[in-house]
Amino acid sequence: MLLSYPGSHRQRTIDSLARAGIAARRIEFVAPRPRADYLALYHRVDIVLDTFPYNGHTTSLDALWMGVPVVSLAGQRPVSRAGFSQLTNLGLPELVAHSEDDYLSIAMALARDLPRLAELRATLRPRMEASVLMDAPHFTRQIEAAYGAVWRQWCTQQGR
Repeated sequence: MLLSYPGSHRQRTIDSLARAGIAARRIEFVAPRPRADYLALYHRVDIVLDTFPYNGHTTSLDALWMGVPVVSLAGQRPVSRAGFSQLTNLGLPELVAHSEDDYLSIAMALARDLPRLAELRATLRPRMEASVLMDAPHFTRQIEAAYGAVWRQWCTQQGR
């Protein structure tokens, strides 16, 4: 299932996946929709395969909130490390791959492990609620401290 506006890019995606041996009948495109309807789509999903080299951000967090595990491939640049950050902050570093082969192995093993999928479905939301990912006061204190440090550095440079 791919969230995508209608357009010719859908056919290019189908063609690309066909070259990789994935039949078009296995691909479903869904258009963006109101938030509640969008979140309801996750009830039809067992595993989210994070994109690479640009990891999902909000969509990955939405999946995790809805109890759907995300398998992510960590890269070297910040745009390819969001999944690594999210999953390690949730205590799930085993869902982070560091190579394409690991990515496939992790996803296939998880797809076969129905008890693990059920456990994750039941525990991901509470994990998120208890994590730093949803600790707005902590985040606010950290960002305020960073702003203060930048301000103090600027004042020092200005001789104030």
